[in-house]
Amino acid sequence: MQWIKPGTKIDFVGKRIYFFIASLTAIVLSLLSFLWPKPNWGLDFKGGSELRVRFAKEVEVGKLRKAMDSLNLGEAQIQSIKPGIAEEKGHEDFIIRVELQQAKEDQKTVQASKLISDKLAETFGADSFQVLSINFVGPKVGKELRVHGVQALVYAMIGILVYVSVRFEFRYALGAVLALLHDSIISAGFYNVIQREWSLTIIAALLTIIGYSVNDTIVVYDRIRENVRKARRGTLGEIINQSLNETLSRTILTSFATMLAVLFLAIFGTGVIRDFSIIMLFGIVVGTYSSIYIASSLVLLYDDIRGRRSLDQERKK
Repeated sequence: MQWIKPGTKIDFVGKRIYFFIASLTAIVLSLLSFLWPKPNWGLDFKGGSELRVRFAKEVEVGKLRKAMDSLNLGEAQIQSIKPGIAEEKGHEDFIIRVELQQAKEDQKTVQASKLISDKLAETFGADSFQVLSINFVGPKVGKELRVHGVQALVYAMIGILVYVSVRFEFRYALGAVLALLHDSIISAGFYNVIQREWSLTIIAALLTIIGYSVNDTIVVYDRIRENVRKARRGTLGEIINQSLNETLSRTILTSFATMLAVLFLAIFGTGVIRDFSIIMLFGIVVGTYSSIYIASSLVLLYDDIRGRRSLDQERKK
């Protein structure tokens, strides 16, 4: 199945300066977004206690928040969770997060989760709710997880740089890694702007976006290298345009199929599954854009700056 007719000649690299400007603007805005608004760090990175509580009937969020604030456990976050298709109906779930793991009560140190459970029983009745899960993360561990998450992204890009350098050339590897850096920064910026909660699942989503994007970029690079060897004439820019047009149908179909699957996860999923799907949807769009307009154009820009060897020399390789 082909959505793009054979022989299509779209000039992708001819307008590359405009796409570079647009991407640089998006990157700057994404980085600035981490200054304001501040990231909505979840329990994984901030530390504290998290309970998932199931109420037998509908409760007032305002009443629940007032009960939590009265415990003085730090900033309390309350998130309502709608039942999924596979979950039991006729109830209401909440995720309650507080900044502390433990607190003082009558000169004794008590787990924050016990204080919350006791307060819910006092406010709504002991038989009106059920605690489904309890999680604890210390502040030091949360900070370490943030550092390790960034390190995972950096190590992934270094590995891709080495792999593409070995398989192709350094100029291709540099283009691929800069495009991946572009994808991860803009995707992270988008996620921060919509103020969804950051967790280790989102770091996994960013790594998935990097893997998806580099796969698409490698397909394009393979076609460029193949066409460079076959072509007897033409500039590198013309060959890149030809290669992008030849792989465009595959790129669009693959992205559409992947987005369709992720879209259903975003619609019907709950909790971290929905968060993962939201950033993945945006990341697929950005990754597809960078594979077409950024990665290959960076190879051409590298050649223009370095004044690399002629295509005739590369064809003999």
